[in-house]
This record gives sequence, C-alpha cells and structure tokens, in this order.
Amino acid sequence: MGDFALGQPVPRFEDPRLLRGGGRYVDDMVLPRMAFGHVLRSPHAHARVRSIDTTAAKVARGVLAVLTGADWEASGWRDLPSAAGNKRRDGSPAYRPRFPALVTDRVRWVGDYVAFVVAETRNQAADAAELIEVDYEPLPAVVSTEEAIKPGMPLVWY
Repeated sequence: MGDFALGQPVPRFEDPRLLRGGGRYVDDMVLPRMAFGHVLRSPHAHARVRSIDTTAAKVARGVLAVLTGADWEASGWRDLPSAAGNKRRDGSPAYRPRFPALVTDRVRWVGDYVAFVVAETRNQAADAAELIEVDYEPLPAVVSTEEAIKPGMPLVWY
C-alpha cells in the first residue's frame, strides 16, 4: 500500500521556513509602476444601497480609479463565477444567485463588495475608500438557519 494511508500524518517540510518569516506571498511583491486595490465592504448584513458618493475618493492623492457596481455594469463585464452543479433533493438544479463583482442596489452579507479603489500605494487606496460615502437603509437580517426557515422571514435572494 505504500508509506502513506488514511490516518497517518504527512510530514510538513515548509513549516520551519514559514514560522521564521521566510514565506513569500503575492502581497509581498512590489513591481515597478504597480497599482494597489482596496475593496470597500458593507458593514451591514442586509441593507438597501440608497446612494454611493465617490467624489472625494476620486480626487484623493494617488487615486487612479474608483469603481462602483454601476461602473461595473456599464463596462459590460458579467458576474463573478460561482459554484455550479449543486442539486436539490429531487435532482433538479439548485438556485444559483447572481454574484456581482460590486453590488448596485443591495448588500446581502457583512463584507459584501460595495466599491473598489485603485491607487498608487496600498495606503492611498485604503484612505480613499474611507472617503466614499454610502447611504445604507438597513433591512432585517436573519443570522441563524433555525430562524431562516420560519414563515415570513425576510428573503435574501428573491
């Protein structure tokens, strides 16, 4: 059967290097003329986006671009890929919601993608994202599966 089987530990040779700070990650790389991005995320579990004002962010130092869901839709780009092939108990395809790169009208979880800032440095992108003003209308959120199946609970996908 060989040296390895179910339940046997697998030796990890990379751990000493990583524990000593010797790992190299994409985030550690800085190339000439490289730009940095920062995603502005929703603080709400469920909310309607009334408006997004990017005026101050667009004129902030080092900012190259500020994108919203409206910009994404206008560009002609489609939704991000999401898991496919899930089936219901009866074998029919499961509901597959849209997965936009940036939301336009509603956020559906804490951390949903609201805007994207591109700047000359990582800090400039993060600072500019803080200048974006989003007017949210918080909506009821359900945070447990037990509550979610009760009649009359708010739907996230409809």
